[in-house]
Amino acid sequence: MAEESLPPTPVIKERQQSHALPLVIKIAEVLLEVLIIGLIVDPFNSQLKILNPAEKKLDDAGFVYTTVCGYLIINVIFIIGYFLGDRIPKRTSLIFSSVGACLHIAAASVMIRRWKRMTNSYIDYGMNNAVHSSKQYNDMLISASVFTFVNAVVFGVDVFITMRFT
Repeated sequence: MAEESLPPTPVIKERQQSHALPLVIKIAEVLLEVLIIGLIVDPFNSQLKILNPAEKKLDDAGFVYTTVCGYLIINVIFIIGYFLGDRIPKRTSLIFSSVGACLHIAAASVMIRRWKRMTNSYIDYGMNNAVHSSKQYNDMLISASVFTFVNAVVFGVDVFITMRFT
């Protein structure tokens, strides 16, 4: 009975900020993933248009799209859950973030490998008709790989923040 009449204890400002920090990091991850998707669409699709017959080996593009789009969906679900008042278990968040960091490093490496293969090379499709890869698409691909590495670092920061503050 006496405990019910006590005023609620004030929430420390530092504690409030530590609960908002994972949300800010998740929003940053989502924004970077949207930027990456915007940068990789044209370079990956252009190779399907200029090759005759079209390139049949799509595992590079598939891996990159699966990694980036998959974690875009996962992070959006985490953000929606946060606003609905749902709490993500610490281990689950650590696993998603650490695997996300590893997959984003691998996806960025795949993009760099494709960029190296396409830079300063030409595609010969019949009777000395050479088509050089587009400089704009090469620049977009290397920019996407840089932002993917940055997103991997943000995932690493997310792991650190989750271990430290939650």
